[in-house]
Amino acid sequence: MVLEAEKLGISEIIATPHYNDFLYPGSGIIENFSIIKSRVAGCDIQLHLGYEVFLFSELFEKTGELKEKTLNGSNCLLFELPYDHIPLYTGDLLFRFNIEKMIPILAHPERNRSFVRSFDSFIRFIENGCLVQVDAASIAGAYGAEVKRFAERIIKLNLAQFVASDAHCAEDYANWYLPAYNQVKRWAGEDYAGRVFGENAREIISVNGQKAGVNESE
Repeated sequence: MVLEAEKLGISEIIATPHYNDFLYPGSGIIENFSIIKSRVAGCDIQLHLGYEVFLFSELFEKTGELKEKTLNGSNCLLFELPYDHIPLYTGDLLFRFNIEKMIPILAHPERNRSFVRSFDSFIRFIENGCLVQVDAASIAGAYGAEVKRFAERIIKLNLAQFVASDAHCAEDYANWYLPAYNQVKRWAGEDYAGRVFGENAREIISVNGQKAGVNESE
């Protein structure tokens, strides 16, 4: 996967393994990440560690621990919702994140059925301080026309701050990442594509434990 990313000119990757106390408890991730870093040490690409945190009610008891699950030690926390609904406790958790001085980044909202049915529901997350990350595969049409249309709406309104490869295998980079970049350029222009595919993520990488200064969408 790293070699395929390097072929596309990607110089840095924030790896975001899933964090869910029930399915993906996080044990061994740091050790495995260190092994991977050593194996790709000869590549012209840098790896950084973050997590994709699945929202579940027990997080109320773990909000302090979540500071260890942010992206590259920044104050940005990537989280995902269930695909078929928005849990009732979500607003309270977002408020708790704010108290802990964490900036929540909503992963792949275009794939959430509740958002597809109600764009206003999605907008409320932005109003509550969430940044937005869209998947490259969604933009390229991998999840169907409806998801692609929702992603297009987000991009054309400049509501996303990040586009992620969401790569789970090497082929994902060639199949989705480059086509998605070209599509975003057509939808919203080269400057915006540059921000969501690179510049904003570099802000998170550069802070290394300090407050991230991600460029807001214009």
